[in-house]
Amino acid sequence: MRRASEVLLTLDERPESGSRQQWLYKALCDAMRDGRLPPGSRVPTSRSLARDHGLSRSTVTLVFERLIADGYIHAQVGRGSFVTDRPVANASPTVAPEAPPFAHPPLLSHRGRALALNRRRIEPAWPQTFLPDCGDTSLFPVETWTRLAMQRERWRDPHWLLPGDVQGLRPLREALARHLSVARGLPCTAEQLVIVGSAGQGLDLLVRLLLDPGDAVWIEDPGLCHRHVLFEAASAQLVAVPVDHDGLDVAAGAQLAPYARLVHLSGAVLRPLGVPLAPARRRALLDWAEACQAYVIEEEHEADFVLGNLAVPSLRAVAGADTRVIQVGGLAHSLFPGLQLAYLLLPDALLEPVCAALAATGQQPSAQEQQLLLDFIEQGGLARHLRELRERYASRAATLQSSLDRHFGEWLRFAPVRQGLSLTAFLPDPVDAVRISSRAAGMGITVTPLSAYRVRHPVPQGVRLGFAAFAEASIRAGIEKLAATLLERIGRSEPR
Repeated sequence: MRRASEVLLTLDERPESGSRQQWLYKALCDAMRDGRLPPGSRVPTSRSLARDHGLSRSTVTLVFERLIADGYIHAQVGRGSFVTDRPVANASPTVAPEAPPFAHPPLLSHRGRALALNRRRIEPAWPQTFLPDCGDTSLFPVETWTRLAMQRERWRDPHWLLPGDVQGLRPLREALARHLSVARGLPCTAEQLVIVGSAGQGLDLLVRLLLDPGDAVWIEDPGLCHRHVLFEAASAQLVAVPVDHDGLDVAAGAQLAPYARLVHLSGAVLRPLGVPLAPARRRALLDWAEACQAYVIEEEHEADFVLGNLAVPSLRAVAGADTRVIQVGGLAHSLFPGLQLAYLLLPDALLEPVCAALAATGQQPSAQEQQLLLDFIEQGGLARHLRELRERYASRAATLQSSLDRHFGEWLRFAPVRQGLSLTAFLPDPVDAVRISSRAAGMGITVTPLSAYRVRHPVPQGVRLGFAAFAEASIRAGIEKLAATLLERIGRSEPR
């Protein structure tokens, strides 16, 4: 039996814009045609291709599935994927060739495969020290919530058996509008809000309404990647736009994809770098969106946690009501993750299409859950809970910052936390953040390197440290353990 050979493969350079999936498919086809991947050779693994070319694993896996369907490669369980002895000679790399007949047709569409390949799961376990982007659920007033739920259970109104308002319970929308206006500095009305089952559901609905296959979408680089699967499933072109100390580089985005259809932002404070969008770039983004008739989707989940003197204004608040900005937000971070209810704050032009789509899909959230949240807000539960969280989180952020100063001094650079649940610290150049993260994991500490959020462009050496879910004593102990690892790497014998 012939032994398959290993091939060190070099692919053509990926263009700055265009479909990453289409580029990889064409590049691998070209490599098989010109002999760089000869028949019988093993194709590089999906992990190595994703790592070497700045791609997501789901993108590479979809390309492999297409190559198998087109007859270019075949997979062997436990061994990898191999070039077939007679690869298809004339398959077009720009148009998906007709797949060969299958004894058992594939069960999923392209969109379905992209969604099914999403490996992100919500873990029920208690988070390890410094896990970013999570709050302290132990502070939630469970007794109050349970009492309200029991009261609502005894109040049997037959109207709850009928279909509710597709836009969401109006009293809840009015209460949320007051909260957004007062607590977040975001003036809006109940008429501009739509209640959805979760932020992910709302974003998926917007993607289906606004994007056609091939449309370009600006995404942050580095950025939170768990939403990218929704854009990939819609066959959109993901355009990685650099983020620096002034936020999203709008000029770079306009050069990479001047006629993009959509921009996705992770909030007023862009994660993972923890920087707001500078005023000049805010204005430039709004002007570009208006000129190109593009929409900007701003996901906002941490705006309730203002830890400094001034809140960072959201893009929607700056733009006003007559705008191209859509805000997707919720209260899961403010209350508890199991409460997935979220809202869409929409421009007037999108209100009717969104409501029509919700009516067609029957995806309105439970009226009982909406009423329970309304009861909690109206009886002052939300305001009291947020006051306590802000005090606790501000104290924990201060503890983290003072501990970092004490143990590392000038070796770590970070800006004071103004808003949110995590801190980003930058390491001196010789230090490898990935190795630090690996060693910290062995001590039961989660230190997330910035490279975990990289899409295409280089990222600085740095780490993210969550503080909100952890008591001050745990933060101090965690930094002491972390100091021993970091200081060893940077050659210092003892902390300050």
